[in-house]
Amino acid sequence: MWRRKFILSIVATSNILSINSKAEQNSDKKNIALIGATARSGREIIRQALVRGHKIKGLARTPSKLNISHPNLKLFKGDVRNQKDLENILTGSEIVISMVGKSAPESPLGEIGKVDLYTVMAKNLIGAMKNKGNKILIMASSTGVETMVSPESPKPTNSNLTDMWRWNARYLYNDMFKMERMIIESGLEYILLRPGFIVEGPARENLEINTTNNTPPLRVLTYSDFADFILNNLDNSKYLNSAIGIYTETIMDPQAEIDDYYGKN
Repeated sequence: MWRRKFILSIVATSNILSINSKAEQNSDKKNIALIGATARSGREIIRQALVRGHKIKGLARTPSKLNISHPNLKLFKGDVRNQKDLENILTGSEIVISMVGKSAPESPLGEIGKVDLYTVMAKNLIGAMKNKGNKILIMASSTGVETMVSPESPKPTNSNLTDMWRWNARYLYNDMFKMERMIIESGLEYILLRPGFIVEGPARENLEINTTNNTPPLRVLTYSDFADFILNNLDNSKYLNSAIGIYTETIMDPQAEIDDYYGKN
């Protein structure tokens, strides 16, 4: 998921969401606490969850950016670096979903400096959930943790773009890996999501799942399919307490994505 942010500038263009009483019915309604409500993946989760009839409380630093209004949606202003902000949206009954990610650098090939966002978020979110009694956490991670390089590794001397991306983001992926370990050791029920390269577009219904820590790299999936998978597995015992790679058979062209990025900026 983060690699999409690493390459592209995401421009959100959402309108006021109106869903009438004939919206898709779902007999298994859930209470959801969504951390990172204005992230592109967060927006899609909200859109689909409201159609399904779930109730959502969303946390974002600037909730007004979401521009969505619905009786089953309540937005809160807050920051994951403040545990009290996280506790403010929890009552103990919610399934917690986090789509928080680090902002992209100005250049798609820019080096990412030291990162502590994920470990700080994990510490505060685990603490908030335990204080309020929430049991299930669904956390966005990345396939990058499966192929991360050491922060002390030398800069690649070859021209391979994938090797360069992994090195440029080495601090990010290592912090993300530490976050995963914190969640695994927390005692909470969890699902760690490791999506590939996420793009805009309609659902393709072609997701593949990997649970053996060797997810095929550079694979493309859509935000629509990603959100659908999450909502289909809010408390599914099949994936609870697992780290799962999410990918498709569609392979990304790194150079084409870079060319596309520079063509738009």
